[in-house]
Amino acid sequence: MNIRPMSPFLGAEIEGVNLCGALSSEMYAAINNALLEHIVVIVRDQKLSPKAYVEVMSQFGVPGKQSHSEELHRDHPEIWIIDSRNSEIDAAGKRMVFGSECWHTDHTHLEKPPKLTSLYAIRLPETGGDTEFVNAYRLYGRLSAEHSETISNLYVMYGADRHLTFREADRDSFSVPSRHPLVRTHPETGRRALYIHPLKMQSIEGMTTEESETFVNELLDATIDLSEVYRHKWRLGDLVLIDNRACLHKAARDYDPQVGRVMHRMIIEGDRPV
Repeated sequence: MNIRPMSPFLGAEIEGVNLCGALSSEMYAAINNALLEHIVVIVRDQKLSPKAYVEVMSQFGVPGKQSHSEELHRDHPEIWIIDSRNSEIDAAGKRMVFGSECWHTDHTHLEKPPKLTSLYAIRLPETGGDTEFVNAYRLYGRLSAEHSETISNLYVMYGADRHLTFREADRDSFSVPSRHPLVRTHPETGRRALYIHPLKMQSIEGMTTEESETFVNELLDATIDLSEVYRHKWRLGDLVLIDNRACLHKAARDYDPQVGRVMHRMIIEGDRPV
């Protein structure tokens, strides 16, 4: 197995691995260690059936429950089929690019959000369809000592994504608001990182919704250096592993959703952020 960094800030490609093969526990541990170090890991040229995909991801922990019940794989409900042709319609009557509205980590509405998100490329547009990632450790590290102390004491209340509609079958997972710190400590590395999903944020404790949105927007504007963004250009068969505890990501609006971009997504259960 060869690990090749994709940027100085985050992202690494793992070469020489066939996940459909009988990999040892040591090999999976090595992949997990690469994820802890590089935050985003890309395993190219995989040929994973839905069954194999579930088996592979189960090596990293317990698969989490997805929120979009009508878009889950019929035989393997651990897999959410993200098809751009089925995305939400915006005010102009056009399909939205799912996940492109803001920098975010996944499923902050849960008391125990997933530690890991994985995306497996099934269908891609001829051009575009990229995903962008930023190192949340570096966002926290960019704060002044005074600012970091203030922010480290802030907590965010989360609920449903305000820009999406949810079917009745999915509303239970959003019925109880969750409360998480704006800065979390990674349970395996011990490092501190900004932790936020602006669209699922109801408010920061002690602020109104409007004040919270302004605060978070200014915080991200001040800490995200676009020169440090890793922009992943997908190839069919890519399996991308994302450490939700250490990065923010978003989809790029660089293609027409009607063309069709299909990903299989799984999440792995995590701990309550502290």
